[in-house]
Amino acid sequence: MDGGALLPEAIVATLARGATVLTGNQRAARTLHYQFDLHNRALGLPSWAPPAILAWDVWIASLWHRLLVDGYANLLLLNRPQEHALWRSIIAADPEWSSLRTSDSLAEMASDAWSHLAAYRGEGHLRSAGVSADTRAFQRWAIAFERRCRAEGYLSQSQMESILETEVSAGHVTFSDRGYVLVGFDGMTPAQLSVVEALRATGISVEELELHAPDRSKALVAAETEHEELTLCARWARRHLEEHPKARIALIVPDLEDRRAVIDRVLLHTLAPELEDITAKQATTPFEFSLGIPLARTPIVATALDLLHWTFQPLTIDRISHLLLSPYFAGGVEINARAEFDAYELRRARMLRPEMTLDDMIHAVEAARRSQRLPRLITALKAMRRVIAAEGFAASDLRPSADCAEAIHALLEAAGWSGGDDSIEFQTRRKWESLLDELATLDFEGIRISFHDALATVQRLAQNTLFAPESRGASVQIMGPLESAGSVFDAAWFLRAGDLIWPQRPGTTPLLPWHLQRELAMPGTDPAADSGQARRTTERIAHSAPIVVFSYAKDSVDGLQRPSTALADLSLHDADIQHLAPATPPREVVPLEIVEDGSTLPPIPDQVIRGGADILRLQAACGFRAFAEKRLWATGLDSTEPGMDARERGSSVHVVLEHFWREVKTQAALKALSTVERRAVLSRAIETALEKTDRLSISSWDAAYMDIQRERLVALLDPWLLAEMKRSVPFTVKLSETELKDAHIGPLRLRLRVDRIDETEFGDVILDYKTGDASPSAWLTERPDEPQLPLYAVLSESTDIAGVAFAKVRVGKDMELHGYETQSGILLKSAKLKDAPTLEDQVEQWRRVLTSLAEDFHGGDIRVRPKKYPTTCEYCTQRLLCRLDISQLEDNTDDESEAETDRG
Repeated sequence: MDGGALLPEAIVATLARGATVLTGNQRAARTLHYQFDLHNRALGLPSWAPPAILAWDVWIASLWHRLLVDGYANLLLLNRPQEHALWRSIIAADPEWSSLRTSDSLAEMASDAWSHLAAYRGEGHLRSAGVSADTRAFQRWAIAFERRCRAEGYLSQSQMESILETEVSAGHVTFSDRGYVLVGFDGMTPAQLSVVEALRATGISVEELELHAPDRSKALVAAETEHEELTLCARWARRHLEEHPKARIALIVPDLEDRRAVIDRVLLHTLAPELEDITAKQATTPFEFSLGIPLARTPIVATALDLLHWTFQPLTIDRISHLLLSPYFAGGVEINARAEFDAYELRRARMLRPEMTLDDMIHAVEAARRSQRLPRLITALKAMRRVIAAEGFAASDLRPSADCAEAIHALLEAAGWSGGDDSIEFQTRRKWESLLDELATLDFEGIRISFHDALATVQRLAQNTLFAPESRGASVQIMGPLESAGSVFDAAWFLRAGDLIWPQRPGTTPLLPWHLQRELAMPGTDPAADSGQARRTTERIAHSAPIVVFSYAKDSVDGLQRPSTALADLSLHDADIQHLAPATPPREVVPLEIVEDGSTLPPIPDQVIRGGADILRLQAACGFRAFAEKRLWATGLDSTEPGMDARERGSSVHVVLEHFWREVKTQAALKALSTVERRAVLSRAIETALEKTDRLSISSWDAAYMDIQRERLVALLDPWLLAEMKRSVPFTVKLSETELKDAHIGPLRLRLRVDRIDETEFGDVILDYKTGDASPSAWLTERPDEPQLPLYAVLSESTDIAGVAFAKVRVGKDMELHGYETQSGILLKSAKLKDAPTLEDQVEQWRRVLTSLAEDFHGGDIRVRPKKYPTTCEYCTQRLLCRLDISQLEDNTDDESEAETDRG
């Protein structure tokens, strides 16, 4: 049956005699329709009438519509939101019930319990349903629900079969004498059977048809791991399609919802690796899932929901970034400019808020340097603001649901919310419009709601609505065991057929007493019956294709497992894995071709270049990294966090100390201050340092955050000042945060900023503030990790350098003034020189090392030569350019420390 898209002969015969085919699920009906069209096209027919193939629920709805048209029914059939609203109102009005759950979640549970009760004809047992607090509560709600439905003329969809049974028995519905054929029913509920029996009682033929493919091969595969099992399946599917390009393959997975992401990834890599490119259209994949995803998780609807939530509350910065990068917002234009605004302005703000209101965003975009490139974004944001004000979104006024739906339409239109030309996006938007139509139907009782409640309803409906695009007829169909009913394939693979996973235990409802569920023979109450049903389903799958493979992983995440007991009667043979799914042949090794590169880098212009001391630091670490970051400017994006980032917090420490010493000037003056006076001077310096950032405070969160920063700076810097008072050699702060606009080192001209120079009786002490960890030993190699201070010492105009040290402004025991000194007591902690007898000699060694690094950078030494591989490469953002083997990089679990402001 290669190319099994042709219609099974049994279905052809059924339709030929005029019978109607009823399927157990929508998927089977769509598949048979598709096969019917292909069958007639293969026959060369120019046109044909649609086949009489209906899913059970569609057929039931058509019968109900016929009753309404013929005047035999006048009840209002409740749709899903209407029934939920009715249950919710009943539960909310119950004075005897209190729960940690919301009324919405309880309404869903109650509706589900009622559906089970109706499907198993248990409405008459309500009086005996109350045996616990939960079941007694449901008993009250169900009785109230029945009364409301009778009084108002409502009908729950779960009770349609009961009503139709009565109407069929009364002769109010006429049927064709050609009869019906049931296809794809693994089992029928008592309510469904009652309709079938009513039809048969009126003389209408109702038959059951099992679709069987000819048997050729039934195999069992035992993989070692779950990943190996999935990989074998993917390789088998690829091989089968290569040998039979027109084949239809089914991959059946019991827990498909949980495994969907990993299955999609492995199949994409194996069946269509060319589509792993993120720009490729995923609609062209040779496989598709029959199981839908929540509508709220589709990109276009997720964008709509974010825009709607922005009307009432601020959005987190991550959600705002998603909006800025979404092609469905603001007409989908200016994407590049919006991405640059997000990366280089919004997330690099002096103070990044964790969330922003719509008004905050309007202000941020208008104040941005790129605002002239974002006219459509500004227009969309302001249009949203006008609609919010005009429609009264923020007001608590109650209004009809239909008005809320219209206001939602208006807001999204103002925001430039739209879908693309893609078929899936069109279908998604159509599903969204249908959801808003459902919202409008909540006016059925004349109850008015607020916009806030309307949006909560829309969010719930979008989360509970499954969306699956129309089938493209892909060669590989991925589905659950029940969805495969009513279909035949050329080949099928049943994944995860281990005894820990299959059969899956049916769930029960906690609102119905156990004895009642057992009495009504509901799934999940009789293990023997459930096992029998699983065996029948497994047997049906085993006959759904000529080639069927069942597989399981010996070692699963749940433990060691064996084949499922449901496979015991299938007479499966053990498959030869290498024959079934041969391994991919090894890639051919192409010998390297050595090409002499005689090109040279263009000379660096004779001017001050950007980068400061960081150029020498990167050149010492790796010449290629210095070239990539300081000549190509191929730098990675900085990570962001709410509030002031680590760089900004480090910078604030520098600014505070600059202003403090500008006022105090000497150690003697510091010692003369009382505690109150010292803290007053420190507080003034902190206010000056935070002045620019504090101007940005427009919300209570901003004010609270700035208060925390003030407390942090006091707690950090007051102990540091006490430590400075303990220095044995008196000092005067000679220079603080001094900029060297044109500093020469070798052939390079750099712009530098020296943190601080103290003047003592023995000479000058050059200091570099560090809020992170640092060690003077990093200066003493031919490739120094921290060349800033050595560079400051080399370029210093001082004739006598008495000390060079890190001022480690850190909380606790790590707070110290650590470095090299010419006299004991100049620093708080002294380090010993290794290769130089004096500090003066060490400065000359630094001059030689730094000049050599400057010449290497200027001369174009761009070799990939990390100082210490792979440690040097661990946080490098240039690995894509240098193409180093990152598999050797070791995990680094060191705690992150605050980044230092680039003082070079």
